[in-house]
Amino acid sequence: MASQKLTSAGAMRAYMAVELLRSTGEREFPAQLMSIFFWIAAHDGCKQEDLAQECNISTSSVSRCVTWLGPKHRLEHRSGLKLIRKERDPDNYKAWRLYLTPKGKVFTNLLENISDQPLAQLHKAKQDLHDENLG
Repeated sequence: MASQKLTSAGAMRAYMAVELLRSTGEREFPAQLMSIFFWIAAHDGCKQEDLAQECNISTSSVSRCVTWLGPKHRLEHRSGLKLIRKERDPDNYKAWRLYLTPKGKVFTNLLENISDQPLAQLHKAKQDLHDENLG
């Protein structure tokens, strides 16, 4: 396949971030799930109740996404992504605080690398990953 001319570095970095998240095995990684994960990654230890307002997502959707990003999926036959963990808020036993798991921290570090690496290097890494998946 011929290489296409890059017209937006920002869009390419966003694409690479989405592809990184899809590498969890979730081929269809919904935008709400990404938004929730990115917010938690940027605010490790945030309150779950704040996500609805900060991400402009309903509380029920936030709850589903938090469950999915955690150790289990809401559907019994599927596994969670294990990117975050929930802990009771020490100041309010009814509230939850959300933290990155070690796996979540690895993904966050990889996201940082996407922001810091030269685009030519990212393109090569993406092509190598694509070639590896085909072989």
